[in-house]
Amino acid sequence: MNAMKRLFLVPMLLCTTFPALAVDPVKTGALPVAANNIVGTWATDGAVGPCGSGVTPIPIRGYLQFQAGGTVLELPRFPPDGVPNAFGVAGNNQRSYGVGTWSYNPLTHQYTMKFHFDWFVDNVYHGYNIVERTLLLSNDRKAIAGPARATRYAANGTVLSVVCGSAVSTRL
Repeated sequence: MNAMKRLFLVPMLLCTTFPALAVDPVKTGALPVAANNIVGTWATDGAVGPCGSGVTPIPIRGYLQFQAGGTVLELPRFPPDGVPNAFGVAGNNQRSYGVGTWSYNPLTHQYTMKFHFDWFVDNVYHGYNIVERTLLLSNDRKAIAGPARATRYAANGTVLSVVCGSAVSTRL
């Protein structure tokens, strides 16, 4: 019986010993490991422009939701009615939510993320976008930041545009 009590106390002690962890396995089911420090919802502000130019005139805003296990959802702050001529594509451009994956490298303490979303032009499927980011988590675990690269493809897989930049996300 004492052995059972000790086994029960170990997770309880871990929860009380590390209260600053963003992941609470009792409430979320996520294990308290370094990779899961990113789990949660984040508000993102960034800017992109032509790769290699150093110019980033296009603002990017949205929300990211990282789930334990490596999936991510991206909710853009993009007008639902669309915008004209986005990234040089004539017509009214609308986009979907982004879905993708993330991973953690314990050697570099960096996260990588890759997600996909669809484009519609004048309410017709036009292609998709792949966004890749490298993220570094702040020491207080309240911000992530890093470079971003986004490639827009036509429905047939032809590259239409590539933009680069950076973004900062703040934990909500």
